[in-house]
Amino acid sequence: MSSEQSPEPSADGVPVAESEEELDLRSSMLMTQDWNLDVDSEELEDNLTTVDARQKFKNLVRTAIQHQTFKKGEADTVRRIIDHIELVSLKRSAEGFNKINFSIGVLNCFVICWVLGAYPEHIWLLYLIESYYMIPRKFYNMWRAKPLNQAFYYLDFCWFTNFFAMATLTAILISGIFGLDAIQLGFREVVFKAAMGVFCGVLVCANLALPFVACLFHDVNTMTGLFIHLMPPVVMYTFVWYNDRIVEAWPSLFNLTYLEDGLAYFGGTDSIATCSTAFYFTWWIIYVCFMLGGGGIDLPKKFKPDGNPANPKYDTVFHSTMRDGVCILLGKFLRGRSRAESLTLMETNMFDNIDFCLYMMFHMIASLSSIYVSGFLCFKSIIFFRLMLGASIVIAVLRGANRYTYYTTKMYSRVLRKEFAEQLALQSGNEADSGYTRLT
Repeated sequence: MSSEQSPEPSADGVPVAESEEELDLRSSMLMTQDWNLDVDSEELEDNLTTVDARQKFKNLVRTAIQHQTFKKGEADTVRRIIDHIELVSLKRSAEGFNKINFSIGVLNCFVICWVLGAYPEHIWLLYLIESYYMIPRKFYNMWRAKPLNQAFYYLDFCWFTNFFAMATLTAILISGIFGLDAIQLGFREVVFKAAMGVFCGVLVCANLALPFVACLFHDVNTMTGLFIHLMPPVVMYTFVWYNDRIVEAWPSLFNLTYLEDGLAYFGGTDSIATCSTAFYFTWWIIYVCFMLGGGGIDLPKKFKPDGNPANPKYDTVFHSTMRDGVCILLGKFLRGRSRAESLTLMETNMFDNIDFCLYMMFHMIASLSSIYVSGFLCFKSIIFFRLMLGASIVIAVLRGANRYTYYTTKMYSRVLRKEFAEQLALQSGNEADSGYTRLT
């Protein structure tokens, strides 16, 4: 494969002249990190049953040895790589890839569909109950995530929205149980308007746009991500189109007379669009202050401003999104960076303030556009609302199917690529010309 040479080094002093194959390898290594395929033996539980992955590669190794394609010491390299493949299999089991978790995930989806179809007036309560399990459970996993703690992911807008919804529904439930009148009708109306535009705009469109919103029945982390993006719009669907049944079933909790009087989506400071926009910018200002004023943008960086190695412990959604390929797009179309330079930034998390400002600008444009277009159409048309929810479910299932296909067909080849590259880096330089990275 030919390589495109560039005489100019990057700002970090790293040569940018790399072949496309080398750049593909670096992308593969980043994918193994973002899809949690990197694993060390220390991460495994002592009581796990070993899943023998050696059989998958036994014939390949045996054939290679018979054809005398190994040099001295390469057999040990293959053994170490096979051991690593075995650890990856163990990690899949440790993360819940088993029939029990898979069955629970499938059954939960059936329960949600059944409640929505038969008892839509109770779907808000199911959302609240499951939120108090799934969201703390995911936070526990995010806190223990390696190589970087992901606790600050909860500052992202979608999480912020769900926390607000949980707090509001909890307050309404408690006030109804104890006969309190702590939440005034005027405040409830404002909250409903803000939630209407955000749930039916930002979250619905996020289901369609975000690649990690997928249906992986066995994985509580991924299912929670799907849950927080899909369930709030489902709850809002019932409040908009089945509000009479909700009031009849929960007369002491919900007073939705403002829906009967009619709400204006556009126009005036009390419109749905205005309340939703105000809610969005409340989060936007808080997040920008945290990232730029609170040092959030520097948390995952691998190097300090003076060039010395840092010891990063925390990740953010911004850095994760940039590593998913947004950095390459921004670098290509807006920053004038080569693909190699962008990959270097993705590997080191050394994104600058301009990258963050561009990211937040596009986030704002996409979010406000979804509020003013998708939110409005969902509010006006039950058919459009159903189409958006249906499309979100279909796309989530397709993404999940793609991930399961990856697990069963391509995952090990990705890990082989990464491990061969790392093992060969430990050996003398001439062996790197043997072409191991082309095994896949």
